[in-house]
Amino acid sequence: MKGFLEYKMEIFINEVSLEGQYLTDAEFKDAVISFKSIFDLLNKKIKQKVIYKEDSNFFVNYDAIRGSNFQQSLNQIKDKTLKRAFINIVFNKSNPKEWRKEQVHSLNDYFDYYFTPESCRDVKNTSLAEVAERQFQNSHITYLVINFTKSSFIIAHPDINKCCLISIIKNNDETQSIDLDSLDNQAALENWLEKKLKLSKIEYDESSTVPPQDEQTILRDTKRFKRTGIRYDNRVVYCEISTGKYWYVDNLHYGKAAHLEVFDKTGQRHLGEADLQGEIDESKSDSDKTLNIS
Repeated sequence: MKGFLEYKMEIFINEVSLEGQYLTDAEFKDAVISFKSIFDLLNKKIKQKVIYKEDSNFFVNYDAIRGSNFQQSLNQIKDKTLKRAFINIVFNKSNPKEWRKEQVHSLNDYFDYYFTPESCRDVKNTSLAEVAERQFQNSHITYLVINFTKSSFIIAHPDINKCCLISIIKNNDETQSIDLDSLDNQAALENWLEKKLKLSKIEYDESSTVPPQDEQTILRDTKRFKRTGIRYDNRVVYCEISTGKYWYVDNLHYGKAAHLEVFDKTGQRHLGEADLQGEIDESKSDSDKTLNIS
């Protein structure tokens, strides 16, 4: 199934992962390509997300190409299309948001990144401190940190292949580390999304030879639809909560022909066929079709 997943998360760009690790403009260009691919996939898969970044003015405090701050490094990229796309991701005025405008963590607290048992790095007053505090206060919300490639944030995630774990210690309390999921490439993001969202179970393959499962369609949205005790052709009929309309997956069509049938709240008027994202094509209404809801 193509389209957005209705899933909310907060994503933080880790400016601390800019460490002057790129020796040439070509290396930095590769990093920008990798960074852009992550957000291309996120935009395809996740609709309800909030992206946060450091205040734009603070990026000059970090080097990308060794000896050149972030802005100077960015100016060395010759590919104007790539540069424009990257700038739009990081510096768009409306998205991402600057977390300092809604800052949660206190500057009176200390935050350290432990990258070996013996070594730590002060990340107070950075995006890492902010996301760590938010995760500490809101464990029910999903957070993800996006790193630039070739950084020191390379501690392997114990549960998700190609992802990394960032352990933050608050106020020197080593008994309660705040473990943040992080990644720096698209393949890692694919693994992370599968682990967190089980994409293989809710995405419908248009080359399939069987009709989609209910959870592979808009019917998985429990805020919009509720199951009824009615079945049609072995499929559960759902009621759209706000309208009373009835929906079910047509069990006779699959692949690119897969669709849902939609009826009014009486079941006596067929309103048309809907694609798996819920867009109704009223031109395909059929006056001969009815649904027994009694």
